[in-house]
Amino acid sequence: MSVRTIIRGSTYWIKYENAKKANALTEKMYDQINSALDEANEHKDTTFTVLTGEGNYYSSGNDFSPAEWDTKKAASKDVEIGFSRWVRRLIDHEKILLGLVNGPAMGMSATTLGLFDFVVCSDKAFFYLPFPILGVGPEAGASVTLPAALGVSRANGLMLFGERLEAVDALKCGFVGKVFPHDEFEARSKEMVNGFEKLPRHSLLASKSLIRGPVWREKMRGIAESELDTLRKLFASEETQKRIGARFEKKK
Repeated sequence: MSVRTIIRGSTYWIKYENAKKANALTEKMYDQINSALDEANEHKDTTFTVLTGEGNYYSSGNDFSPAEWDTKKAASKDVEIGFSRWVRRLIDHEKILLGLVNGPAMGMSATTLGLFDFVVCSDKAFFYLPFPILGVGPEAGASVTLPAALGVSRANGLMLFGERLEAVDALKCGFVGKVFPHDEFEARSKEMVNGFEKLPRHSLLASKSLIRGPVWREKMRGIAESELDTLRKLFASEETQKRIGARFEKKK
């Protein structure tokens, strides 16, 4: 199993369980995550949807290994990429989305956090976007959400130059709401969620419907689609194909 789900109280928990590969996200995992998000969104008794990782990583992002990924195929408009379906679901999700970032978050797993309602992280977490290394670009609305959260220069440092955002800096700029000591992260984050569950459901969901309302959703869908169009063009380039191939050939 690569993704585990459990309903505890009024919270639907989704955990990435691919620890041997730093919770890299495969097409199968995207399918499982998307199904879980659909179920969580429709569940009549839940208020919160949590995403977190198993082990020391939140997620190392999209699995670009040759066994899981075909860059030329991903360039085709006729192919629905798993992560694009995930992004749409995050934008349209009606429950309170909580990101419990237990360790480093890279690539797609980091950019999607900008679509969550509240994010906390371990003090050993960092956020890294290997766009210039792989020859790709922003996704999941990051071209808008990251500058809004971090400021233009810091966001561009991540997206253009591959700089890391450390947990303490993510807290300072408001990208995350809390940082917990790594050894206490699981217990502290569960305690936090338990506290949230005591709040009035009808009020929380009404507030979310205003904060992430129809205008925001339409805007973010358009931005995500524009980013995806650009990504497809990048995937079609020989330079990007070489960079992705070389990066993951090196890891063998």
